Amino acid sequence: MQDVLWLFPVVFMVHEMEEIIGLRIWLEKNIDITKKYSRISKIYQNVTTEAFSVAVLEEYLLSIIITALSIYFKIYLLWIGVFIAFAVHLVIHIILSIIIRRYIPALATSILLLPISIFLINKVIIELHYSTFSIIIASLLCFIIMLINLMFIHKLMRKVSDKINN
Repeated sequence: MQDVLWLFPVVFMVHEMEEIIGLRIWLEKNIDITKKYSRISKIYQNVTTEAFSVAVLEEYLLSIIITALSIYFKIYLLWIGVFIAFAVHLVIHIILSIIIRRYIPALATSILLLPISIFLINKVIIELHYSTFSIIIASLLCFIIMLINLMFIHKLMRKVSDKINN
């Protein structure tokens, strides 16, 4: 079971590497999209690759800590909830690409890793016999926490970018 659980940080980082590598280049080459969807521009306007990497590092460390705590305390619902929230994140990338009708950074790994993520989540759920209700509650709570953390890392990205740009 531990081997399966440790695949989450691996899957997470593979996905995030595509975003780190491609985000800044994509933003510079798709100015028409950032103008059309001003929220993208507002969020990532002055964000440097380094600042984005710091945000990814924070999330990556959280994925490692959550995996380690889940294994150590044998509280796997937290891991399931976070991994499901991450899988939803993959779906969002796919939907965003469909909406704007273009490749976006992280689309390739979202398409590749979504079935793998679903398989791993399903394997753990079947193995551990958690109720559907507990999985839904854990997932909703983890998704809310993920959104709060997203707000935090966007502030962090702005601060790091400001330090780098000034």
